[in-house]
Amino acid sequence: MGERRAGVVRWGAAVITTATVIAVAVVASLFAAHVSDRTREQEAKAQTAAAASRLERQVDHYVEALRGVAAWLRTEGWPSHAEYRRYADALAVRPRYPGIQVIGAAQFVDGSARAEFSRRTAADLARAEQGYPEFRIRPGGTGPALAITYVDPVGGNEPAVGFDFLSEPRRRAAALAARDLGVPRLTAPTTLVQETGRQHGALVMVPVYRTTTIPATAAARREAFTGVVYAAFRMGDLAEGALGADADRLRLDDVGSTAAPATGSDPLYAPATRADGVPEQIELSMEGRRWLVRFDAAPDLGPLTRYGPLALAIGGAAVAVLAGALLLALTSARSRARVLAVSMTAELHSVTDTATDAIVTVDHTGSVTAWNRGAARLFGIEPAGILGAPVDRVIPGGLPALTDSPETPTPHPDPTVELDAARADGSELHLEASVSTWNSPRGVFATAILRDVTERRRAEAEIRQTNDLLEGVLRGATECAIVGCDATGRITVFNEGAHRMLGYRTDEVVGRSVLDVLHDPAEMAAVADELGVDSAADIFPVLLRDGLPSTREWTFVRSDGYKLPVLLTVTSLRAADGTVQGHIGIAFDLTEAHRLERERARLANRFEQLVDCSGEGIYGLDSDDRITFVNRQAARSLGWDVDELLGRVAHEVLHHHLPDGSPYPAEDCPIARTIAHGSTNRVDTEVFWRRDGTPLAVEYVAAPLRRDGQIEGAVITFADITDRKRTEQALKDAVATLREIDQVRTDLVSTVSHELRTPLTSISGYLELLLDGDVGPLAPAQAQMVQVAHRSSQRLLLLVEDLLTLSRIDAGVFRVRQDEVDLSPLLAAAVGAVTPMALSKGLTLTSDVPADVGVVRGDAAHLDRVLLNLLSNAVKFTPGGGAVRLVGRRVGDEVVITVRDTGIGIPADEQSRLFDRFFRSSNAMDEAIQGTGLGLSIVKTIVEHHGGRITAESELGTGTTFTLTLPLHAAVRV
Repeated sequence: MGERRAGVVRWGAAVITTATVIAVAVVASLFAAHVSDRTREQEAKAQTAAAASRLERQVDHYVEALRGVAAWLRTEGWPSHAEYRRYADALAVRPRYPGIQVIGAAQFVDGSARAEFSRRTAADLARAEQGYPEFRIRPGGTGPALAITYVDPVGGNEPAVGFDFLSEPRRRAAALAARDLGVPRLTAPTTLVQETGRQHGALVMVPVYRTTTIPATAAARREAFTGVVYAAFRMGDLAEGALGADADRLRLDDVGSTAAPATGSDPLYAPATRADGVPEQIELSMEGRRWLVRFDAAPDLGPLTRYGPLALAIGGAAVAVLAGALLLALTSARSRARVLAVSMTAELHSVTDTATDAIVTVDHTGSVTAWNRGAARLFGIEPAGILGAPVDRVIPGGLPALTDSPETPTPHPDPTVELDAARADGSELHLEASVSTWNSPRGVFATAILRDVTERRRAEAEIRQTNDLLEGVLRGATECAIVGCDATGRITVFNEGAHRMLGYRTDEVVGRSVLDVLHDPAEMAAVADELGVDSAADIFPVLLRDGLPSTREWTFVRSDGYKLPVLLTVTSLRAADGTVQGHIGIAFDLTEAHRLERERARLANRFEQLVDCSGEGIYGLDSDDRITFVNRQAARSLGWDVDELLGRVAHEVLHHHLPDGSPYPAEDCPIARTIAHGSTNRVDTEVFWRRDGTPLAVEYVAAPLRRDGQIEGAVITFADITDRKRTEQALKDAVATLREIDQVRTDLVSTVSHELRTPLTSISGYLELLLDGDVGPLAPAQAQMVQVAHRSSQRLLLLVEDLLTLSRIDAGVFRVRQDEVDLSPLLAAAVGAVTPMALSKGLTLTSDVPADVGVVRGDAAHLDRVLLNLLSNAVKFTPGGGAVRLVGRRVGDEVVITVRDTGIGIPADEQSRLFDRFFRSSNAMDEAIQGTGLGLSIVKTIVEHHGGRITAESELGTGTTFTLTLPLHAAVRV
């Protein structure tokens, strides 16, 4: 009984033990299965996110490449195909952007320009010699087109050239959306034109505008739109380029535009064989499209099954085996996760290191955690020198996505921003950055794709400066009209000067045909007929076909209908390939110029009439001495017709010999000096030569012709002085005769004077003896007669002495002694000599002469004669009751002597002749005051021989003042 109970207990214990082991095994198996499912689910999500990110980055690389091409086209304009090929070769599309089929460009073409655009593009393709077929826009039509004109690489993409994006709905929708929004746009799934298989494809398009910056409004963007640059890719190529061998685990669908709710899906890519695994999906927003990314995770590779039979016999060992199996399962799952992470990290490093852009990752503290080769090239800093350092070492302020709240960042409102940075050498950088943030167990990180836009910003700044300058020119040019139009002739530019000149507002004319608005239809029809073209629209293409500006007069019609004459210069605006993109015209109002021209013609006609009516000969010369105009009198005097002289060298025709017949070198001619140096020359000793070879005695004046300060020639005015020369010769002969007569007169006067002086001296002496009573007393009547005779003899002696003095002066033998003469006693003696005469007339005679007035070198007798003449004249011409005053003063190194009277004065109009020989004033003759008119002439001669000067001031009826100035010789010796 006891043994039976023990057996039961043992079996019970065994059963309990077995049940416990089984329960533990079951629980452990269930837990392992749960952990394995969670791990595989996380792996699938991570792999799907990684695949989506790689697809997104691949497309972003395409977009960045297209942005660069678009910026080039905006700044340089649409290039020739040869230039585009060189640019594309440098871009290296396929090596740098795996998965891409083609990078190309499509130009917007107005419907009216399709034929001309096709012809021009075909010609450029032929010049480029790139093997394209004959170019035409496909499919045909008459409306606007967005035609592919550039592709790279060429091989395999020839069918795309000429295809019109607007002809296919999906491409059209993407192109117009890119145009209106100013951002890149993806097409819905489509089949590429050059596709030979059955792959789906897509195109990403970036708009190109004629402005250097993207216009602000949709309307402005439509106006400035010139085309798109695009990248075309097959979805299989994109998947393989982004995912490599993992592409067969990808399934990709397009679920519609981001601007509208999803209504269904359109397959983009599905592999030929399905991978065996757990699918996960993520939706991507890709340049206006939504893509659904599904990625199959790796299959379960663990050795542990979820449920297996548990044998009761394994006992306690089964627990260990189960635990080991569980541990192995968990270890295998983690190992696979680590392998996958290492693989993804290596692949990410491969992508970042081969990327041409700089890719930088920073943590939430702003420290650099990843730095690719592009960043090393851009900043000049190797990864070892920057990893772990703050990013603001090169980017002041750090990345914008982490600047506000680094611990919990939110997506930046503009993921593409511009930053200022610095290279290792200190030089400045301007960067365009695409920044995104992401979370990891280690915290928040931000990754930035950086592109150097320093040159682009510099170019944009230069373009803005140029645009500002042009805008300033347009605003400031108020005196001329500046009108621009596009290739179709529609006005695009209308400046303030055009508004002032023509009366139109800018908004009234922009967009309208320049021919319809501004030009006179009748004039345009006449010019079209002149040029032999069919219509007015063909005029300017003909005038500008050589590529040179056209300048001519036109008639503009103002807003009020007034017809305005203008001088218009039109210049074509051409693209790099020579295509005319528009025209610019600068017009100046000729109304005032025409008025001035009419006035100039009127004055020229009047001048010509006046010149022709002139009694003198007039002709003009240019700088080469060629005759440019000649009046009729000049031609008549020289024996030529007017037309025969024009254009001839004047010196060779008219002035080639001197009056004596010897040759006259042109360089010695005064006229040549006038042209060379601008001097005015008057000549009356030369001759001009008539056509028949006879000389013409002339007096001519050569005056320079100047324009803007430059000598352009000369004007010669001449007169025939043949008669004057004869008269001058007769006068010379008469003068010679008169000189002979004068010499005879002088000799006669000298002889007569000498002969008269001796007897007059004797007569005067005997009369004086009679008056003195030496021969006996005289009766009163006798004494009076003798007194009269004595005075008359004295006057005759004075006259004879004056005549002898004048004779010596005329003969050049007049001499003065060089003695030292003290003026003080000389002046006192002169006053004493005339005092009796003054007293006899009741005059007051005074003198004011200091004793040291001065000593002069000269002839005392002659100086005494001067003083007596001046004083006696003062007494003689002063009525009774008047006054005469003599004043002597030393002034510096001169002595100034004045004789002032209150006499009858001298008329003002006669004072200039006061010192002429034989001059007597009219009032003196009226008063019958005796005199010869020789005294003052002799006085002036004596004073000048002493190195002095004499002047007179007089007022009729008030008196006269004579001022005598003599140079001092030495101080008076006391």
